[in-house]
Amino acid sequence: HHLRFTAAMAPGRRHRLALALALALAACRHVFVAPSTPRWRRASAAASLAERETTARRNWMEMLEEAVGTPTPETPDQAIPSSVPALDPELMTQELRAFVLEEKGLAMSGEDFEVKTPEGQLVLKINGGNRVPIPGVVWDKLSLVTASGQEIGTLDRQAFAMTASYDLKRADGQKFGRISKAMFAFTSTFELYQEDDPEGGPLLKAEGSFSDKNYVMKSRSGRVVATVTRLKGFTGGNVDNYQVIVAKDVDASLILAMAVVIDEIHDEENPDAGGEALPDMLEDAKGLPMPRAPQAMIPSDRPPLDAELIHTTTTAYELEEKGLSMTGEDFEIKNPLGQVLLRISGGNRLPIGGMPVWDKLTITTASGGVVASLDREMIAMTPTYDVIRPDGSKFGRISKAMLGFTETFEFFLEGDNGGPILKAEGSFSERNFEFKSRDGATVATVGRGYYQTDAENRYHVVVGPQVDATLVVAMAFAIDEVHDEENAAEAAKEEGGGWPFR
Repeated sequence: HHLRFTAAMAPGRRHRLALALALALAACRHVFVAPSTPRWRRASAAASLAERETTARRNWMEMLEEAVGTPTPETPDQAIPSSVPALDPELMTQELRAFVLEEKGLAMSGEDFEVKTPEGQLVLKINGGNRVPIPGVVWDKLSLVTASGQEIGTLDRQAFAMTASYDLKRADGQKFGRISKAMFAFTSTFELYQEDDPEGGPLLKAEGSFSDKNYVMKSRSGRVVATVTRLKGFTGGNVDNYQVIVAKDVDASLILAMAVVIDEIHDEENPDAGGEALPDMLEDAKGLPMPRAPQAMIPSDRPPLDAELIHTTTTAYELEEKGLSMTGEDFEIKNPLGQVLLRISGGNRLPIGGMPVWDKLTITTASGGVVASLDREMIAMTPTYDVIRPDGSKFGRISKAMLGFTETFEFFLEGDNGGPILKAEGSFSERNFEFKSRDGATVATVGRGYYQTDAENRYHVVVGPQVDATLVVAMAFAIDEVHDEENAAEAAKEEGGGWPFR
């Protein structure tokens, strides 16, 4: 996978990715994986420490792949900071490190963030303090707190400043410096100035596309020492998740503080940016648990259907049925910003007398690349769809369970004899259900959206970390197809008709 991935890139990008992967391997040098070991190696439910470390290493590679196109952070000429103690010595990096910066959509205190390692371990919390409205001015106070609850600093919004500025203070109230939006610059720039810095000038400077949330942070010498990239999927209604990669000898808490300030200021200047608010999306799935990561990646022993839609953080999608379609029931899968990520196109529907209909559906990317197809089995005890990769190999099957106290849909991975790797349970008639892994963890939820007609359904799908969202979306689609078919059959029966008269 990595060889194919890098071969398609320009030489400069291949070099950056190779360097990034080499640094990641160096950072994880205590983990040894034989060259022949598949990237998506299966981990057992009772994963050993070595297996968990290997999963962490794999997460590193995924995050670095997503950041391709931005330079790989490099060690600065001198530590940042060098003339004063770090804001958080625990986050003074000893190697190239990656973090996930998750904005919490539902917060009582404003805009809260959690900083985690790629494997989901909480490192830092940034809590939005009381927001005090002053005519013409917005004043914020945010706290930086470790996972154990120790405050390491605060970000205090300056009530009166020529440009948006935050004072960065240590836990004892001493001012470390300030983060400001540059007043005079050809392009939008944010800067961190250290208090009483003998060298003068900004200690860190952020440049790039802040509207796309894809930018770099540079040292005084112009060297890129950190990159920030917005994660695909769980982004919308001014709620964002980021991956942050920080070079060696840099206080990561400074980088993370700057990223939060940039997010706050950009949201303030663009209040209408984004799609449906995250609280609305979660409200659609109310009563369902928040998805969490399974013990083993889904799938774990082979590549996913779409590597672009498997993440180290929770992601959300909208599954939107198109009312007018020439090919059957078509869906678009969008992120909360409304950007199309996938399309599911209904193929030719073949009615056969006395038998269920036979469907062939295709899952494609926004650019038209085929990800998989869903082929309805003509002869099966219960409604069943085969999931086929573009090369024709069978990935698995989605089936309605034959035996059970409640209605259930299951996904069986081809060649895996351990039972279903995903199981959907809940109220399918209400389109309000959840997906569970083998270990019983809820790894995804589906809630019906507000706009519904007989011909058009809309769902909000929330997918936990380390789960192939394409597989979840495919199952949600199959469930919709089967229920529409069964509802039509019931209606025909009440009117005195049945297969093939429906």
